[in-house]
Amino acid sequence: MQNLVGQEGNDFAYRLNKMIASGPMATHPGRYQAYATLPLQDPEASADELERAVREDGFVGAMTNGFVGNKFLDHRDFEPVLARAEALDVPIYLHPGFPPKQVFDIYYGIERPGYNDQYQDYIFSGSGYGWHQEVLTQSLRLILTGVFDRFPGLQMIVGHMGEGLPFYYERIVEDLGDSTERSLNKPIGKYFDDNFWFTTSAFFQDELLDLLLKYINVDRVMFATDYPFANMKEGTDWFRAVDLPRETKEKIAFRNAEKLFAINM
Repeated sequence: MQNLVGQEGNDFAYRLNKMIASGPMATHPGRYQAYATLPLQDPEASADELERAVREDGFVGAMTNGFVGNKFLDHRDFEPVLARAEALDVPIYLHPGFPPKQVFDIYYGIERPGYNDQYQDYIFSGSGYGWHQEVLTQSLRLILTGVFDRFPGLQMIVGHMGEGLPFYYERIVEDLGDSTERSLNKPIGKYFDDNFWFTTSAFFQDELLDLLLKYINVDRVMFATDYPFANMKEGTDWFRAVDLPRETKEKIAFRNAEKLFAINM
């Protein structure tokens, strides 16, 4: 989607969003909500399509997919989209995408005699490792470039149990935090409290959830499965068996989503 140029991308995003609105959203009202697809290569058109999708069709936010024209979402070009999302009070889901060729070649292109497995390189740059580094990097860039200081009400969703953030959290807050004392409006960890939400998608392990909850307020954590890329039954069976207080479990299961998306489950 984000690789389509000009009006072609704008039209495709509109058609796709209308198809979802007239399909599953209309067929299962109250049971099916959706994120809008945006033609981010045209930020002004993206802002308008986001507003149309939210106001006209009832979408609850938007989803991005990695780089857009070799730029992260913190680039000033995308401020119209970020400003509109804040004004509409809807979140943006930071989904990973595959890296630009120059990044792929340097980081993920494996060279060794007799080796030619492009599929392995593809997974290495994606779900096997690269995706998680990309989203965490993009999340930190949004903080470090002052996006949330300019748009303090802007909300971002990060999946895959925080994309590695819990593991790096103390190093980020201590080392990176020391370097941003004069450049940001508040401590770096506060942005995770105020501007980010995290889902459990595809990471169905108790230990990982425990680590996420060690650093992230439970009011900012939501259950998700990552279907169809992860098994929905496996995810729901895992969460039903998780040993957490009832109130905590309800927050993660649905109450936090109700609050973020302004829906009644």
